[in-house]
Amino acid sequence: MKPYETFLHDRVGLRRLLDIYLELRKHLQELGFSEKDLEQPPMYTPKMMTLYNLFGNTQKALFQQVKDYGFDIERNEFNDFLNPLLQKINEITPLKDGNN
Repeated sequence: MKPYETFLHDRVGLRRLLDIYLELRKHLQELGFSEKDLEQPPMYTPKMMTLYNLFGNTQKALFQQVKDYGFDIERNEFNDFLNPLLQKINEITPLKDGNN
């Protein structure tokens, strides 16, 4: 594990980011969204937009925290770290795909 990954795993901010993403996925489930709907959502709810903005702001703040602590990391490397975690949440909160 890279030093910045160890740092991130110990951050409350990472947990918060994942909690926000999970809440957003659950909301999308409640609305009956499919993965394809995410490309062009049929509607936007206030909760959806609040969570989306909160996720983006939290993600940006977490990345900045990593940089502030002196880790030499690029944004794409940070995203590569996050993507498997977000994908795991996608797996446990599947959206409608026509087979459900």
